[in-house]
Amino acid sequence: MKKTLVTGGVAALLTLGAVATAGSAMAAETASPNGVITRATTSYSSPSNQSAPVSSLPKDTQLQVQCVVEGQTPPGSSNFYWVRVNDANGSSFVHRDAITVAPGLRHC
Repeated sequence: MKKTLVTGGVAALLTLGAVATAGSAMAAETASPNGVITRATTSYSSPSNQSAPVSSLPKDTQLQVQCVVEGQTPPGSSNFYWVRVNDANGSSFVHRDAITVAPGLRHC
């Protein structure tokens, strides 16, 4: 009888530990920045530099990146991708030429 209780207790502790570890990993994943501004730029309310500016972002600013979407191709670029980011001013879009992102970024 005691052996069953001890085994059950160990299993319960291992389960709680796995859940706590998974929760910590998910929290760290969502909290850590995964994009870096490569040149001073502005973020916009939609994927176009004709939309309302949201933030002025200096070079080396670290941001939380959400996804990538097609949008306007700005003058001097051949790229029409924009990255949706989060900063202190909320969610906005940065042109792909101005930010490095982790590989495998999902589409919005």
